[in-house]
Amino acid sequence: MTVDGPPFSLPRYLHLDLGRQTQRNGARFRLHSHALRVETISWEHHDGTCDKSRLQAIQDEKHALFLCPCMQMYSLRLQFADLIHDLSMAHKITVNQTGAFYFFQACSEDVFNFFQKQTNDSYRFTLELMGVFF
Repeated sequence: MTVDGPPFSLPRYLHLDLGRQTQRNGARFRLHSHALRVETISWEHHDGTCDKSRLQAIQDEKHALFLCPCMQMYSLRLQFADLIHDLSMAHKITVNQTGAFYFFQACSEDVFNFFQKQTNDSYRFTLELMGVFF
């Protein structure tokens, strides 16, 4: 019996110099084992929309990473702006003189591309993001 594809290997974040909590949260976010409302809708009584903003948008990974206009995410995106500089700046909305921003449009491919970076900073961003939403 043969197996197509590369042999199994550990995800890169397990080899990075990250704290245990950052590694755990990175894994939880990538595996959808988190408390974003898109996941908790199955056992909690709510409609899955974001509770951090007034938008009636589903609180999923794309919304949390790029679209949520809550103040905590403005600051977090500004702090880690170099991680998301490759998104279309045509969709970027700057909200105040500090340069804080969010995007009014993003796609699933943007989420995929973000997680392909697998850098210390991308996992630290994920850790901080989970602190905002959980």
